[in-house]
Amino acid sequence: MDFYVVKAGDTVNTIAAFLEVSPQRIIYDNQLIYPYELAVGQALLIDRGQPRATDTTTISVSGYAYTFISPWVLRQTLPFLSELPIFSYGFTYDGQLNPPLGDDTWMIAMAREYSVQPILTLTPFGADGNFNNQLINSVVNNQKYIDNLIQNLLNLMGQKGYVGVDIDFEFILARDRDAFTDFVRQIAEAMRANGYHTSVALAPKVSAEQRGLLYEGKDYRALGEVADHLLLMTYEWG
Repeated sequence: MDFYVVKAGDTVNTIAAFLEVSPQRIIYDNQLIYPYELAVGQALLIDRGQPRATDTTTISVSGYAYTFISPWVLRQTLPFLSELPIFSYGFTYDGQLNPPLGDDTWMIAMAREYSVQPILTLTPFGADGNFNNQLINSVVNNQKYIDNLIQNLLNLMGQKGYVGVDIDFEFILARDRDAFTDFVRQIAEAMRANGYHTSVALAPKVSAEQRGLLYEGKDYRALGEVADHLLLMTYEWG
């Protein structure tokens, strides 16, 4: 497989002719929607049907999915994923879990059918459906609430068949930075002790001094040391 970066004046048909592949293949592989408009700089997956001799690198691929995703779309996507973080479980101020908007059991079953790891995504959503840093503040600074949340996570993961948890906390208060790191450490240690793994979603930044609510509440190096792996949400650059 190759990638083609769209240039000014490109269309699906001109790209297909240049690369000697069918337009239908480009449309299907990239899930393009009629009238197949392209953006300059957009990367298109090009499948020529023959693997190159140099294709020896392996990668892990993760993609968030809501419980209301089309089963057809999910089935088309799973062969290209390593893990499926299902979006998302919330929690209350004292560490009780709130379920996602819809049933997640069918997604877990389908992920396992394709040997893809189902991941429980944990998000601090308030009643308005937005990230709530006061909710984060309440839990990460109270050991009783942390213990409660960890136990609820372990119980649910065992019941549902999740194999890991992804912590997607955004807009953390700067004063909660170290408490959040310790919160992640405790979750990761509890997960490892029970055969699960832990990841943390991070907004991309270009320096340790970068200001903003997406960055100041997270110690990137410390989180990298306590979690099993990190996800850089590069779409935040958009």
